[in-house]
Amino acid sequence: MSTFRQSDLKLWARCPLAWRYQNVDGLPRTQGGSAVFGSVLHELVLYLETTKDFQGTLERFQKMWLDPVAHLGEEKGRIDYYERGRSWRKFNDMGPQILNDWWALIRWESDVVLAREYEFDVPIGDGHRLHGTVDKLAVRYMASLDSQVVLVSDYKTAGKRPTYEYLEDDLQFTAYSFATLQPEFWANLPDGPALFERLKNLPRRGEWVHLQDVHRMDAGPRDQHQYNRLIYAVNAMAQSVALRIFVPDISGATCRYCEFRKRCGLPDIPEVA
Repeated sequence: MSTFRQSDLKLWARCPLAWRYQNVDGLPRTQGGSAVFGSVLHELVLYLETTKDFQGTLERFQKMWLDPVAHLGEEKGRIDYYERGRSWRKFNDMGPQILNDWWALIRWESDVVLAREYEFDVPIGDGHRLHGTVDKLAVRYMASLDSQVVLVSDYKTAGKRPTYEYLEDDLQFTAYSFATLQPEFWANLPDGPALFERLKNLPRRGEWVHLQDVHRMDAGPRDQHQYNRLIYAVNAMAQSVALRIFVPDISGATCRYCEFRKRCGLPDIPEVA
């Protein structure tokens, strides 16, 4: 039996060798300022949504971004380089604006929030486990469907928004939707079994929340065809891991900001001030 996180699916799709470096070899990672900025924002969005304390959130941002290692730990808070066009000062200016725009939006939302930062573990495929964490689990009314839906929101700070076609095929959102259909998903929630029975027939939807420009994107519906695709991917990953076959993806887009560039013998990315 193998256990895979929902994030493993995306890393494996990007490069199976990078997955091995992270999950088998446990190699140290290099990370850019964008990744650390994203971790800081992720923590603060959760704080803002739960406390409704906007000014307190801004103050926390200033402290966290001044010394992210002290607040996030060495692994998540260490900045090894800044990507082209990024700098500490630029992120320092972006943070308060993003938080202000997000607060202007979510202060009026009517979602029934069931959980935040919720961990799940469900069976999948040929005796495997799918483990992961959802940023927000909620029930939301969707006018386009004239129905409530079980919604999983995933907060992102990437520079570019994906296309809707990409989101409709994204395995990570398929994994979230699949998980919510399993009774084991609800086990750690208060009255989880009763909640599962009450919500099991509602449509499932994913939502890509793009924090940089405060834009919500519907990841589209999922059906059994897509769940079969997910199960096939998990089973194939498990077979590759068992056989220790990790074929690298050597495309330029994959390698440029890979956190394991040094291991593959690639030169450092020049730091940009």
